Amino acid sequence: MKHNGSVNFQGLGFTLVEMAVVLVIVGLLLAGLLLPISSQIDQRDYARARADLQEIREALIGYAVVNGRLPCPDTDGNGIDDGCANTNASATTGGNLPWVDLGVKGTDSWGSPYQYRVNNAFSTTFTLATSNSASGNGVLRVCTDNTCGATEANNVPAVIYTAGKNGTTQPPVSADELENTTIAGAKFDRNFVSHDFSPTFDDVVVWISANVLFNRMIVAGKLP
Repeated sequence: MKHNGSVNFQGLGFTLVEMAVVLVIVGLLLAGLLLPISSQIDQRDYARARADLQEIREALIGYAVVNGRLPCPDTDGNGIDDGCANTNASATTGGNLPWVDLGVKGTDSWGSPYQYRVNNAFSTTFTLATSNSASGNGVLRVCTDNTCGATEANNVPAVIYTAGKNGTTQPPVSADELENTTIAGAKFDRNFVSHDFSPTFDDVVVWISANVLFNRMIVAGKLP
């Protein structure tokens, strides 16, 4: 009987080891499955944000066609245009997107307000000469990195953007992201950065081309 008890005990011990190994394997398999799922969720969220920003850009152009100008940002959090300090072509105004006035979604895939910055000259009735009225004096431009050695677009009337997933949990993680933020101490000026996603850059930036805006206005009979 003692012999049989010893054998059974050893058998039980071996079974526990086997179970532990199985649990480890299952855990590894689950972890391997969760990573792709997380990646798919991130891809879905970024695709949604890009789609939102494209819709917002169209809404801004539509607003300009109807009102003869672009709206100013929302600065008090209610989604309504709060006006710009002036209409100088050398000045810009930034804040939350005036989503109520535009009739679009106001927050990104991660619950943060979409951000918006406008060249003040376009916040009042503008002409075909407006885009060149203050070239190099504060008009908005979009670059491929924070040095602005290469430019995606210059003299743009407005920029709309989101700080992406990490924008809700941490400060900018790179000099490129720092160009697109308003946090204390940030290098926030007329320059924005837009390039492909990377571990240190997950912002999504969209802008309105002056040429596209003018074309829509001309087609609608609002310009020249």
